[in-house]
Amino acid sequence: MSDEKIVLVARLKVKEDAVEEAKEAGLAIVEDSRSEEGCLNYDIHQSIDDPTVFVWHETWANKAALDEHFQKPYFLEFFEKVNKFAAEEPAITLTRMISEKK
Repeated sequence: MSDEKIVLVARLKVKEDAVEEAKEAGLAIVEDSRSEEGCLNYDIHQSIDDPTVFVWHETWANKAALDEHFQKPYFLEFFEKVNKFAAEEPAITLTRMISEKK
């Protein structure tokens, strides 16, 4: 089980006056996150209907790789910023794919 891929889906709603700041902060860690050995996919999306809502879709080689990502200085710095511009508590869901491709 510990070597299975982990897919993280996170939703962050930010204050209306912090949309650009949130976008810049999120985009600033994409390259570093994607370069991590255990990162298979790292994408940030912005809601079409509500620009204050951002969604992360990430795939990690395993839970250990994700846990390591959470300890990276750039992630910790980003999460510190999140606390300043979040309008609600971020919602983070860890999943495993159950519809394997044949």
